Amino acid sequence: MRFLRTTSIAAGRRLLARTRLGTLQCRPLATLPPAPRDRPSAAEVQQLAKDAKNQQRVWDTFVPEGGIRFGDRRFWALLSFVLGLHAFNNWREANAPRDKGLPEGAVRRLPDGGLLMEDGSIARGVETDPAAPHTLHKIKVIGEDELTLDRAYRKIKDSI
Repeated sequence: MRFLRTTSIAAGRRLLARTRLGTLQCRPLATLPPAPRDRPSAAEVQQLAKDAKNQQRVWDTFVPEGGIRFGDRRFWALLSFVLGLHAFNNWREANAPRDKGLPEGAVRRLPDGGLLMEDGSIARGVETDPAAPHTLHKIKVIGEDELTLDRAYRKIKDSI
């Protein structure tokens, strides 16, 4: 066999490719490195330095290595973010759309099939969608299943 008499692996591969696949040659596994660029201009260097400075500032703001201390700018930003989310969620719950399929003036469907009306009365025998479940699951007692910020707000409001 001619393959065993070759002196290098690459030459053997080329010979094997020629004998089995006709005149096809194996392509090299590595390509040449890209040509070196000229040095960047002063404007490019300044832009890269500015970008690096901005990236470091963002990193220092959002990844506190020394922790967040009371009075720190990050503490107040985080606190205002949490309070804003809490207020937004409370607003969404208060302004949530009413149940679909309720007649005019009804607030919610009761477990016994009646309807709680806006004036506080209970209407029975009103024709609504019978397959719809009620939305009044249990009566909420003050302090039961209350969020921490809601409890703090209620205690402050009650003390005034």
